[in-house]
Amino acid sequence: MEKQTYEKLAYYTIKEKILSGKLHVEQHISEAGIAKELSISRTPVRKAIAVLVSEELIEYELNRGAVVIESSMSAGRFIELLEMAEILVVQTIEKCKNKNLTYKPEQGNALLEEMREIQKEEDVEAYLSLLSKWLLQFVAQLANSYAEDIVRKMKRDFFNKAQKDIKIIPVLLEEETMETLEQLTYYMVEKKHDLAKEVIQKLVNLYIIRTFR
Repeated sequence: MEKQTYEKLAYYTIKEKILSGKLHVEQHISEAGIAKELSISRTPVRKAIAVLVSEELIEYELNRGAVVIESSMSAGRFIELLEMAEILVVQTIEKCKNKNLTYKPEQGNALLEEMREIQKEEDVEAYLSLLSKWLLQFVAQLANSYAEDIVRKMKRDFFNKAQKDIKIIPVLLEEETMETLEQLTYYMVEKKHDLAKEVIQKLVNLYIIRTFR
């Protein structure tokens, strides 16, 4: 395995531990421990930690070394998540179109019904959780476990790091979001795939505009 691959392995391993909560804030990161776990030398681990320091997930403290720090999600990172969600949704639409697959709306419709019944401003976390579940069930149409893992990681990143002013955006755009997901579902069932892509792209653009207000 090439050195660069070892560095990526160490990077993603440490980052996953942080995002999943296995490594918590203020916890020391042992270079030797990670190296032993991955059966690699400490050099790629050290380089991976340096990258995570630049991403503000870790910092070096005197006499302690690398330590996990509290970090928040920037507007730029939130937009990256939005764009990734758009890519996954569009990929799903394209697959259904190219393979002439029939979209199954039952699970998504059930989640939309739950979302309608929630008092969004009083239970933001529950609403956001249902919204992420809707995205996961939609992307599951790809039958691609890697894509589903990306959605789960996006959810963890958002829930763990987004500040209140970012978390509230889906709630503020609840009416537009619900309308778009209903339209998207209709277009998918009717196999109007180009229109399905248009509505999701418009929604993402609306979120981006709202982020910078």
